[in-house]
Amino acid sequence: MTIRKVSTHLALVFYDGKCGFCDYVVQLLLKADKEKIFVFAPLQGKTASIYLKDLPEKIKNADSLILLENYQTNWCHLFVYGQGAFRIAWLLGGVWRLVGWPCFLPPFLYNWCYYLIARFRFLFFKNTVCQLPDEEQKDRFLL
Repeated sequence: MTIRKVSTHLALVFYDGKCGFCDYVVQLLLKADKEKIFVFAPLQGKTASIYLKDLPEKIKNADSLILLENYQTNWCHLFVYGQGAFRIAWLLGGVWRLVGWPCFLPPFLYNWCYYLIARFRFLFFKNTVCQLPDEEQKDRFLL
């Protein structure tokens, strides 16, 4: 029996393309994601309008992190708010799994913390400009 390496780009992370904090998180993920399983798309882009069109308006208009795991398959799974953030950490593997294990708990236990950070993110990162991807990372960004 052979062990097959998992293919790249298994998860699509939607982020607020106008938020400096979100950009900071994306830059952190680009560095931490050694297996390159994540691709990224702004919530304001064409990819978001295609993939998120059938979601409830509350989620589509939340300007929040949305994770679509296995987004190119019929087994796509949606994670939003704190559960999305923890699931990303879990998928990164290694020491990040210590941060990500709460993704298996009910979201009401930790979403309040996510909402609090999301509410004040513009205060702490108001002068931050979102970075454009460099040539090496361009293939990991969808419009």
